[in-house]
Amino acid sequence: MSFGGHLDELRQRIMRAGFAVLCGMVVGWNFREPLFSILLRPLEVAWFCQSRGLSDVRQPVRWMLDRGAFEAARAQILALPLTQQGIPPEPTVHFPDPTSAFVAYLKIAAIGGTVLALPVVFWQLWSFIAPGLYPKEKKLVVPFVTLATGIFVGGMVFGYHFVFPVAYQWMLSFAGQVANSHVKVTPTIMMEDYLSFSAQMLFAFGVVFVLPLLVFFLSLAGLVTWRQLLGFGRYFTVIAFILAAILTPSTDVYSQVMLALPLVALYYVAVVLAYFFGPKTARKWRSAGPAPDDVPAVLPPEKQAAIEKEQAVRAKEQAIIEAKKKAALAKPATVIPGVKPGMTPDEIIAAKLRAAAQAPTTPKPALPATPEEEAAREAKIRAWREELERANKKG
Repeated sequence: MSFGGHLDELRQRIMRAGFAVLCGMVVGWNFREPLFSILLRPLEVAWFCQSRGLSDVRQPVRWMLDRGAFEAARAQILALPLTQQGIPPEPTVHFPDPTSAFVAYLKIAAIGGTVLALPVVFWQLWSFIAPGLYPKEKKLVVPFVTLATGIFVGGMVFGYHFVFPVAYQWMLSFAGQVANSHVKVTPTIMMEDYLSFSAQMLFAFGVVFVLPLLVFFLSLAGLVTWRQLLGFGRYFTVIAFILAAILTPSTDVYSQVMLALPLVALYYVAVVLAYFFGPKTARKWRSAGPAPDDVPAVLPPEKQAAIEKEQAVRAKEQAIIEAKKKAALAKPATVIPGVKPGMTPDEIIAAKLRAAAQAPTTPKPALPATPEEEAAREAKIRAWREELERANKKG
């Protein structure tokens, strides 16, 4: 397939994945309120913990995992006075203009639609790279799509439960009374900004969790081995922290570390799986021709004879080429008068010209005339004689 054909195939795959996301957005729009409630829960837990002075990092994680325990603790502690000045008792989100709320709900529908369309997206990704794979590797499409979807969602759930509430509580800790001042710093969170931040964090955790799965399937395809992956581990650790710093929109160290550590851990899990299930040696890249699994073990006699005949012809041609090379090497070099070692190219050219000018020229031997040329010459002689006779008679 040409480069233009690959681009056209990529365009078709992207359009199909985009259509699946659009269909998912239609479904997500009908559940925008429940989805918004789910996305707001880490902020609600972090806001409550920070406003009541609950500095234990493990507390918001426990309440994220147990909704009933959070509601019970909230009912008991809600009557207590605020300990963090500058933070309202209940979390609030705002929108600056009439259209912002509508755009925010569209983002919520887009987040839900993308999650629903993940199987189609991964299927289109695999279908795009499948033409370059062997038949046995193409059979991995169903495990790849299933595992990629599950791990992507698992990464989002991990960030949602264990990273978001702690990160939000740390960010809200900057609110309150400014030292040596009567000014208070109060958080004013906009719907659109909060959803953009949450979506980036969710998809960052999903993508990072899927990367080791891609590494594992590369090892199953025989493109890399567990030894190569293990040797690359030290570099992957640095790459993981760089990716975590790029993908997390926040500047807190906690969210970056909590994104990088699972990535490194999953990478080494992929190395272990490659050790047990992958090949021990890497397969060489093929440029053309059938796959090794497609070649039959025993060829028919006529095909085997044709192959042997072709190999004999190629061997004979190669022997002729080698003989010509040896004859060319054995031929003595032509000595040019006046050319000495160490001369410059201009001096060599001048010496060759002088040698050519001084070389004796031997006339080329005349070729025998053909019968046609002899007849033409005789005709010209007779014509000249007739003209001479007519001239003499006139005189």
